[in-house]
Amino acid sequence: MDDALAGTRVLIAGGEPDAAKALGQGLAAGAAQVTIARDAEAAAQAALAGPPDVIVALGAAERELRDLLDPLELRSGPPLIAAADLEPDDLGAALRLRALLDRAALERRARDLEAALAAATVARRRDLEATRIEMLRRLALAAEYRDDNTREHTERVAALAARLGHRLGLSELALTHIRHAAPLHDLGKIAIPDSILLKPGPLSDAEYEVVKTHAEAGARVLADAESELLEVAESIARSHHERWDGSGYPDGLSGADIPLVGRLVHVADVFDVLVHERPYKDAFSVEDAAEEIRGGAGTQFDPEVVEAFGDLGPRVWLAAPGVFGG
Repeated sequence: MDDALAGTRVLIAGGEPDAAKALGQGLAAGAAQVTIARDAEAAAQAALAGPPDVIVALGAAERELRDLLDPLELRSGPPLIAAADLEPDDLGAALRLRALLDRAALERRARDLEAALAAATVARRRDLEATRIEMLRRLALAAEYRDDNTREHTERVAALAARLGHRLGLSELALTHIRHAAPLHDLGKIAIPDSILLKPGPLSDAEYEVVKTHAEAGARVLADAESELLEVAESIARSHHERWDGSGYPDGLSGADIPLVGRLVHVADVFDVLVHERPYKDAFSVEDAAEEIRGGAGTQFDPEVVEAFGDLGPRVWLAAPGVFGG
C-alpha cells in the first residue's frame, strides 16, 4: 500500500518546519508529490501558480488559508484538509488522506450532478413555458381570425392591460403573465356561430345570450392546467365581462371579487373595441372612448383601474403592442 497516494500533488502549508517536513515524508511514503509552503500566503500563491490535488494545512494556516482562498475562488478547487485530521504515523497519514480525497471527490461529483440536474430542470421548464406561450399565441390567433378585422385586437388589449397593471404596481412576473394570457380573453368565441358573431347589426336577446357563453367556453378550454400562466389565462377568459356593480357575466361577481386580471382586461378590451370599427359599429374617437371608460367607473369598471387608465393618457393607450410604457 506504499502507492496509496501515487501521483497525488499535495501542498503542505504552514506549521513548524520540522512538523511540515515530517508530514511530507509520511505522505511521500505513499508516493505523493509533496510541496511545502512556509505559510498560508505562500501556499495561496503556490495554489494559484499550479493548483495541487489537495492542500494540507498545519496549525493556524488552515484558518488563514480559508480566508485567503475564498476571495480567490479556489474553495471549489483543491480540497483544504487540516493536518490534525490525518493519522500520525506515515502509512496511516497516507491512507487517511487518500480516504479524505476520495470522499471530497464524491462530494464534488454529487455537487456537479446536482448542478447539472438543476440546470437541466431549469432548461426543461424554460422550454415548456416557451411551448405554452406559443400554444397560447396560436389559440389567440385562431380566435382573432373569426372576430377582428384588424387581427391585432387581442395583442392591443394585452398590451394596454399590462400597462394598466404596471401603473398599479404589479410585479414583472404578473405583467408577463398578462401579456401572454390576455390575448386569450375571447378564445371562447370560436364556439359562437358566424351568423351571430359577425352579424352586421344589433343582436337579439337570444343571440346575445349565445355570445355571452364565450366566457365560460374559453375558460373551459384553459381549465385544469398545471401552469400559472394558463391559470391566469383561464381567469381572464372567464372574468373579463364581469362588472364592478355585479351585473356582468358569467358569474355575476362584483367589486374586488372579480380577479384583478379580469378587471384590467375589461377596461382594455372595451376601450379597444370602442376605438376600432366592427361589423356592428363605427369607431369612436379616442376622446369619446375615454369618456365612456371614465363614465363606467364604479358601475362597469373598477374605479382604481379607470384612474390608472386616465393617468396613462392617449399616448400610452394607443402605443403599439410591442412598446411598453406607463
